[in-house]
Amino acid sequence: MVAVSSQALYTTELSAPIELVRVAGDGRGLPRGLASRISIDTVHDGDVIPAHILEAPAIQALERSGELWRAYVHERDWGANMVAHHLARLLGLEGYHRVNVARVVMDYNRFPGSSPPRADHFNRLAISPPLSDAMTYEQKREVLERYYDRVSAGMERAIEGKLIKLAIHSYDVHNASLTERPELSLITRSQSYQAFSHLPFGQFDPLFPDVLMESSTDPVLRDRIALTLEKLGVRVEHNYPYCLPDGSLEVRSQPWMFFRYVRERFNAAHPEKVGRPNYDRVWDMLLNTNHRRADSEVLFGYLHRFRRPSHGAGAEMAAARRAYEAICAFVQETPELIDEYRRTPHRMSALGIEVRKDLLWRFEGVEPVEPLELNARDIASKIAEAITIYFETDRRELR
Repeated sequence: MVAVSSQALYTTELSAPIELVRVAGDGRGLPRGLASRISIDTVHDGDVIPAHILEAPAIQALERSGELWRAYVHERDWGANMVAHHLARLLGLEGYHRVNVARVVMDYNRFPGSSPPRADHFNRLAISPPLSDAMTYEQKREVLERYYDRVSAGMERAIEGKLIKLAIHSYDVHNASLTERPELSLITRSQSYQAFSHLPFGQFDPLFPDVLMESSTDPVLRDRIALTLEKLGVRVEHNYPYCLPDGSLEVRSQPWMFFRYVRERFNAAHPEKVGRPNYDRVWDMLLNTNHRRADSEVLFGYLHRFRRPSHGAGAEMAAARRAYEAICAFVQETPELIDEYRRTPHRMSALGIEVRKDLLWRFEGVEPVEPLELNARDIASKIAEAITIYFETDRRELR
């Protein structure tokens, strides 16, 4: 019988859906001004299946059969928290943001909702099998309101004003074809953009330029990390074996940051329109990249799917349409705006880092047995070294 590590067991006590895990620095790291502009997060290494979830009879049956445990083990990014902890410490950050809710309950790196039948890895939603088949409607709504929305609010605060956002993940050793995956992959492009060179209609507002999804990260940062890790002997690939899911925070943050930039420029050019309800309604819609605002979804349907406004809302919708057209005209009449935003080194780089699970944990079969802390520290030290070189040599203007 495999002796499962106590660190591998899930718990049922949830202090907060997301928290800043503070780390003790050693006096080294980046200057405070730079360290404060880096955010590190782990969204898939949570170990909490809240007790109220387990009260449902259908989920108790999953627990008794062992299916819940197998799904928990399969879904969790084993070792991501260790890498994030060491990386935050080495860079001199106050900590890293950890989503505590287990991925088997809720995957914050997907759009909200319950996955439809037969949805593949990239098209599933935040609640996926086996719990999506076992939860009631009320439970699913509760999970999204109680956890997804609070994580979303926490992440928005975490990335506010940042230059670099690093998401630490870990992935399986083999592809479905049984070929071995690289030891580490740097993920910087949306799956849809990789496949079609554009995003699906309706995913975000059409005013968002698809070309901004060519890369979510300064290529210089990506390549500096890859080069430094390769020198360590770690085999690194880019956007392989997959790219960023369209519902990932790294993708959703791109239109969110862009529209905040447009709003800043627009308000500077048109201060008389700041605070007007019709404009505020449009900005709320443009920034609704997690698809959680019902009023913004209504306005999007009115503007882009020509849906009828509800009774008595016609004048309000028409005023919002005029505000939206004014914002679109501003973007079109300021052709340098998109290119300036695309190429400025001050644009936030959102980078996904996938580390192969067997480098971070020892497994016996599929069972996690022992964390490999030294490996996690060594990998984190090289990433920290690369980021330091990036600021000292590659992008000295950011210092």
